[in-house]
Amino acid sequence: DADLVILPGSKATAADLDWLVSRGLDRKILQVYERGAFIIGICGGYQMLGERIFDPQGVESTSTEKTGLGLLPVTTVFSQDKDTHRVRGVVRAQKGLLKDSEGKSFQGYEIHMGGTDNPSGSAAFSIEERSGQPCISHEADGCISPDGRVLGTYIHGLFNNQELCHGIIKSIAEAKGGSLDFNGQSIDRENEFKKLSALVRSNLDVDLLYRIAGLK
Repeated sequence: DADLVILPGSKATAADLDWLVSRGLDRKILQVYERGAFIIGICGGYQMLGERIFDPQGVESTSTEKTGLGLLPVTTVFSQDKDTHRVRGVVRAQKGLLKDSEGKSFQGYEIHMGGTDNPSGSAAFSIEERSGQPCISHEADGCISPDGRVLGTYIHGLFNNQELCHGIIKSIAEAKGGSLDFNGQSIDRENEFKKLSALVRSNLDVDLLYRIAGLK
């Protein structure tokens, strides 16, 4: 009954895709999508959502080609070069998950090897600045599916942009027949981290972890 599934970044896209498939989670993701769920892939998750992943130089595995989930019309080719950048940009797409977010600014970072080709031209974002340098051509990033329910991007930290995050959540709510009004509500990130810390402490034997790590 998920409304949204997020495939996060991965330092081992090929291996993690194999893991996903071996446990049948690829089929589960496709099933919830067919039932109306929205899907977001970040970096490695974005690569998995595409049609093919090519690794001609054996960067991640001995397999030169893997089949993705096929939810986005993109292909990825791994390379030895790693891109690491702080980025700033704006939302380009104006449908589905991003229909309430067109033109909104965001910032985040990229850290990935290789690139993803999106021949459909259905980019999700425009990068205006990379590592402090302006992108004259406003480079395209990511892809959004024709129905607007699948979004892929290389931008980490996307959900730290509160206005964009609110827009995405509102779009999902409206698609489900509901509505949300955040009324200028702001998120206290420090307080959210404290809540997460309390949740971890209440569910894990933290003293045992300290002993394993050799800490008092």
